[in-house]
Formats: sequence, C-alpha cells, structure tokens
Amino acid sequence: MKLSEHVITPFIRSADYAIRPPFFLGERNLLDYVIIYMQEGTFEVTIGGVANRVEPGDLCLLQPGDVHTIRGLDNTINPYVHLDFFYNPQRETSFVTKPGQLDMSAYASFMQPRLRDCEDLQIPFHINAPLKNKLRDVTLKMIECWQLQTYIGIMEANRHAHEWLTLVFKTYMKPQPAALASQPFLNWITSYFAFHLSDPINVDDMARRASLSPSRFSVLFKRHFGTTPYRYLMRLRIEHAKELLKDGWSLQQTSEYCGFADVHHFSKAFKSATGTRPGAYRKTRPF
Repeated sequence: MKLSEHVITPFIRSADYAIRPPFFLGERNLLDYVIIYMQEGTFEVTIGGVANRVEPGDLCLLQPGDVHTIRGLDNTINPYVHLDFFYNPQRETSFVTKPGQLDMSAYASFMQPRLRDCEDLQIPFHINAPLKNKLRDVTLKMIECWQLQTYIGIMEANRHAHEWLTLVFKTYMKPQPAALASQPFLNWITSYFAFHLSDPINVDDMARRASLSPSRFSVLFKRHFGTTPYRYLMRLRIEHAKELLKDGWSLQQTSEYCGFADVHHFSKAFKSATGTRPGAYRKTRPF
C-alpha cells in the first residue's frame, strides 16, 4: 500500500464511552478502524490468535481486516471511536461489524486500506508513542465533539481524527527521502535576490544559506529554475534596471543600485541581454 494512492479524509462512524461489567465480544472482522482507550479495567484483545492485554492508560488501534475477540476481565470503561481514515464514496453505507461477521468479501468495497500494509509505516496495536497523552486527549475531544451531533461538532470531530492520525504518522512513519525537503530552500531565493540586487552575491554565500555545498546548490537551482544562479540573478538585475531607467534614473545610479561593478560592465551586460545600450533604452521612456 502507498499512502500517495489514497486520500486521507477521516469519517467517524461511531464514538462513545463503553461502560460494561465483565463481558465477551465474539469473533468478528473489521471494515474500518477502531481507536480504543482503556480508562478503567482490563481487556484481553485477541487478534489472529494472539492475545493482547489492554490495561488502564493504554491506547490501541484495531485495523481493517483484524479478526479479533474482546474480553472484559472486570468492570471496564473504555472510550472508543469507529472510523474511516481514507476517503470512500460509499462510506455513508458502510457499517460497524458485529460478532460472527467474519467473511466480509461481499463488502470488499467498504474495506478501508490497512495502514499495517503501508510500506512507510509500522503502526502496532498498542500505541506506545511519546505523544500518547496528547493522542488520548485528542481521542476524548473527538468523542466529545462527535456526540454533539451538530454539523460543526461532526466537522470538529473529524478534524480531531485527522490530527490524531497526523500525530501517529509523526511517530511511526519512516523518515522521508531528502528530496521531499529540497523544495523549501528555494522559497527565499527570489526575495533574497530582490533585496540584495546591489550586493556582491555569489554561489558560495547562497549555498551556505541553503545549508548545501556549492555544487549541490547549483544542481538543484538549475533543476528548479532552468538556469544557473548567475544567469538568474543577471536577468533580475537587467529587468530591474529597465524599470529604473524608465523612471529616469541615470546610468551611474542604475548601475550601482543593480549591483554592477561600473557603468561599463552594466552597459555591456545590458546590451548583451536586450540588444540595446542602456542610454538608448533610457531615451525611449515615456514622458
């Protein structure tokens, strides 16, 4: 399973506080996810023949396709949420399964993608995350909002479900490839050039600012802008020089403001880029 192939749009189907004496919930399969928080008492949740003890303070996640039983060993209070994490156009007609419902092949179109099958995630049944207390609070807020059964309440509940999943992803998702983080360093380029047109900018300075080697910076820059840093900066300087010349600035003033070494260098670069000398260009400005 690849997360990029699915749209995360939480949809809460049921959310409540289950208050029960000792009980046994017979074997069933799941179409959706179940978040379980153990407030009081003890559960034994058996998944695929493996028994898991759930004690006060534990936060757990049952996933679609988990064939399981739940045994309450004493008096228990457990907040829970049945929900879809991923968008399904048929979600309104899907349902919470009951004991004895094991073969769900007739309802395959309702089955949620399993996070357990995701190549970038390894989410256990017990959510023993550093953010467990935060996840508990978000779970309780989710239930509180959903039980209002108002339009805004349901919206807020599903927003909290999205927050819950985001916190879990932050804990259990494998580090993303560095390539995904390469884009942000480019965000400052255009404004940085604009504010430093008159300064002696060089690749080493820009690479240092981006925390990259000069060679790596140049490769990424050309990949995203289609040209070298020098040519990009020169283009900006020439375009800005055009505006200044139209506003009546002298060649000397324009040359200095746009970061050229002298008027001769400015004139040569301007003519190379535009085919016209800056003096001639200045004379064409409207009055």
